[in-house]
Amino acid sequence: MASKPTRRADVALQERVTAHWVDRQRSANTKAAYRAELARFDSWCREHGTIALLADVDLIVAYAAARQAAGDGPATLRRRWSAISSFFDFAIQHSAARTNPVVGVPRPRATSGNPSTTVQLTAQAVAVYRALASALDPRLDLLVALLVADGLKLGEALALDINDVHGKPPKVSLTIRRRDTPTRIWLDPDSGRAIYRCVGSRRDGPIFISSSATRGEPRRLTRFGADHLIRQLSRDEEQRVTSNELRRYHITNSHHTRGDLTDVRDRAGLAHIRSVRRYLIDTESGSND
Repeated sequence: MASKPTRRADVALQERVTAHWVDRQRSANTKAAYRAELARFDSWCREHGTIALLADVDLIVAYAAARQAAGDGPATLRRRWSAISSFFDFAIQHSAARTNPVVGVPRPRATSGNPSTTVQLTAQAVAVYRALASALDPRLDLLVALLVADGLKLGEALALDINDVHGKPPKVSLTIRRRDTPTRIWLDPDSGRAIYRCVGSRRDGPIFISSSATRGEPRRLTRFGADHLIRQLSRDEEQRVTSNELRRYHITNSHHTRGDLTDVRDRAGLAHIRSVRRYLIDTESGSND
């Protein structure tokens, strides 16, 4: 697999294109996700002697094989290709690239009604993860709580500000934004207590902040930073727990305890009942414990 030589001018061009590409995305969650996805791809490219902007079809195919070997499922791969393809389309529109190499790579298809490929965690595993998170980092403790007890999406959690919090433990609620609409949800009592442990004496700004910020205003924790936190729950790279697995536990557990699919859908912020059913298909006939 040959790599194209990288010049300083190529790196500078990629930085400019990336900044404008990310800036044109409408939502903060999409901006964060796209930036993290391209950074992951670019890091892999640099390990192979080039940069993302100079990647060709052969490199994309090799990256796809590497991600599949790392355990990425079809949905994760589709998300990766969507972000990288969007970057190249933008680069072509602004004369920074000639072709989109992702076009030459087959993408996994989403089949309606298929069960989710996200691993279904047991109650015992989740209890271990929560205990470990509590011992490691207040941010990780809160992040896991919001995913497994309250069903927030990772992007929703990371976008939270202290001003979005209402009330005191045990009765704490959050204002989150779903499809550009403010939505208020009541938290599990443990999550409410975890929020106040996480923010400490801070009175404004992001709830989740980066530990690398040493001066000035606290920096919001990125998806990359959140992934790094969650990775600490895993014993090794081959058995890594993910934010999607933690949130799936909330969805299936809520269905077992509450039963109503509409309530589960609304609580998890899913668009359709069929999205809930995808998570439940392989758990309907028996216990997941």
